Amino acid sequence: MIKVFGVFSSSLMRVGVLAGCVGAAITAHAQQPAYTWEQIHDLFLRSNPMLRAQEQSIVSNRAAEITAGLRPNPTLQNDTTSSTVGIYQEFEIGGKRSARLGSAKLATQISQTDSADTRRTLTLSLRQAFVSALQAKSDLEFAHDNLANYQKTVDIDNEMFQHGEISRADFLRIQLQMMQFQTDLDDATLEMKAAKAALRGLLGAANLPPDFEVEGELKAQPFDKDLTELEKQAIENRPDLKSAETGRAKAAADLRLAKANAWPDPTIGLSYLHTGNEIGRPDWFQPFYPKGSSSNAMGIGISSIPIPIFNRNQGEVARAQSEQVRSQLLADASRAQVVQDVESAYAAFTSARERLHMYEQTYLGFAKELLDIEEFSFHKGGASILDFLDAQRTYRATQLAYRQQLASYLNALAQLQTAAGIDLTP
Repeated sequence: MIKVFGVFSSSLMRVGVLAGCVGAAITAHAQQPAYTWEQIHDLFLRSNPMLRAQEQSIVSNRAAEITAGLRPNPTLQNDTTSSTVGIYQEFEIGGKRSARLGSAKLATQISQTDSADTRRTLTLSLRQAFVSALQAKSDLEFAHDNLANYQKTVDIDNEMFQHGEISRADFLRIQLQMMQFQTDLDDATLEMKAAKAALRGLLGAANLPPDFEVEGELKAQPFDKDLTELEKQAIENRPDLKSAETGRAKAAADLRLAKANAWPDPTIGLSYLHTGNEIGRPDWFQPFYPKGSSSNAMGIGISSIPIPIFNRNQGEVARAQSEQVRSQLLADASRAQVVQDVESAYAAFTSARERLHMYEQTYLGFAKELLDIEEFSFHKGGASILDFLDAQRTYRATQLAYRQQLASYLNALAQLQTAAGIDLTP
């Protein structure tokens, strides 16, 4: 008996050391810089490379607006053989410049709503990563508490074993159960590292320290908007739908531009002509213009204008007409997709909410009550060790499943709010 007790005492000492190390790790985690969802989101908006790249497309399209609004440069012509100097200007007719500028402005609007849509989808990924970090944090705290609480159970059962109140086999079963709690702690630690890596990947490794904590609690946020209201908000707010509708307007502007380009642009100029003997040189030296009687003349007229007989930009007009039909179909498809996204997300959210309510109203209480009954009965000799350990496993599994369901609820809520194009709940 003394030998057996010595072995168990050594094992318990190792468990105690492990629990102390875990406690120190938890304390170290608490000393790391902590970030709330608002702080993480703010850093994300300022540092995510995909968002910054999308913003540059807006800058590029605004530069394209400048180009679209420019008028043709005048042309200077000179003919030294007759001392001719002329200024010629191409005049755009048919509304080319206004149509070109209108198309460019609509392209800028599309890039703005595309950027907003990229922000919408990436923010959902960020929220899911943050929820995963909150779940990992909750699982880690639960695993630590479980390990510490079970250690107390082992200590009590060790006293019972020493006094011969339980058998060696029962005490071995109790000790073997400790492995599951240690595994839970390792799994939660790995889960936390993966969640932090995902957050650093979205924000950029340089914007978050390698060791940081997330500040917040894994708990359900109430949300009671109905499906009809959410669909209406989605139609009004979804930036991808706005891009599709703006694309339809741009296709119409491109068609106007294609029709305007069918009109040839005349080039009108003003010229001055001078001839005569101006250089006092020998007759054989005539480097610029011939010597002779002097004359001066000015003229204005059309330098050139194409005659639109064969090329009337028919191909571009036909292509623009096809793009206009295509953009209308894409806008209709986008609207239908928005409604489908909201309906699917709403169904997933209501299902997650109902399952969460079942856990909170029924299963958590049952699992805790069962554990308390079996633990009391075991220590009073009214239940077997197998019943007690089974109740312990059931309680642990129910608690872990509840935390998973909380995360599923929060992710479903984020998915629904993203589908409706509204801000995510903090």
